[in-house]
Amino acid sequence: MPAYRAKKRLGQNFLKSKAIIDRVLGLLSLSPDDSVVEIGPGQGALTLPLAASGAHVWAVEFDRDLMPYLYSLLADYPNISLVNGDFLEFDPVAGRLDRFKLVGNLPYNITSPVIDWCLKYRDRIECAVLMVQRELGARIAGSPGSKDWSPLSIFTQSVFRVEKCFDVAPSHFTPPPKVTSTVLRLTPHEKPLVLDSAPFEKVVRASFRHRRKLLANNLVPEIIPDSRTAAEVMRQTGMGEKTRAEEVTIEQFLKLTTTLVDRKLI
Repeated sequence: MPAYRAKKRLGQNFLKSKAIIDRVLGLLSLSPDDSVVEIGPGQGALTLPLAASGAHVWAVEFDRDLMPYLYSLLADYPNISLVNGDFLEFDPVAGRLDRFKLVGNLPYNITSPVIDWCLKYRDRIECAVLMVQRELGARIAGSPGSKDWSPLSIFTQSVFRVEKCFDVAPSHFTPPPKVTSTVLRLTPHEKPLVLDSAPFEKVVRASFRHRRKLLANNLVPEIIPDSRTAAEVMRQTGMGEKTRAEEVTIEQFLKLTTTLVDRKLI
């Protein structure tokens, strides 16, 4: 393409490695019957093979300066829809996308909002293959008892099975970022683990309010009125009074939420 300087304020680091692109495509397993949404096509390195797969591609690019080049690059593909706008405002319902696969090399500053978007539209997503900063990828794929276990891990894994697929070195991008990236694949659970997300979310967020505090102490007095009641709730849910939030599994958080709801504390 004509000379184009990546915009630092937009977090632009364009993927250029064919080997990495081929691995991402393998994780998507596209067919002409599929619909796929790409977050930030950039210079089109992934968009072109997506279009060549025969799937219908919705490519959502925020940077309007890239649009003329993308239109020219993809002119021969009637199965692609280019959208100039903020992906976080992209509405698959308005686009009549009942089921779709999602892919993107995410600007590092919007990874968490994109995960929130995925949670919102989880019933429509077949799978999501996302390239993120390695440290954030570790948090999304974290497990109980690790320093990476967090509300982000819990909310994501309550809806999706998270696979940490492979790391991507800075040399595979232009300009090279200062950090290593990780490719994650998110696949929705057949049955959601959480049926009523509002109380569950409130409990999890309160539990992690101060990581160094005990779980019971984080819940008092925001949710549980006093320490005596907190001790009763912990015994009822089978957790010790010394339990910390980073040790608690999703299933235990669900049991804790149900107990608090039953006791009309939330």
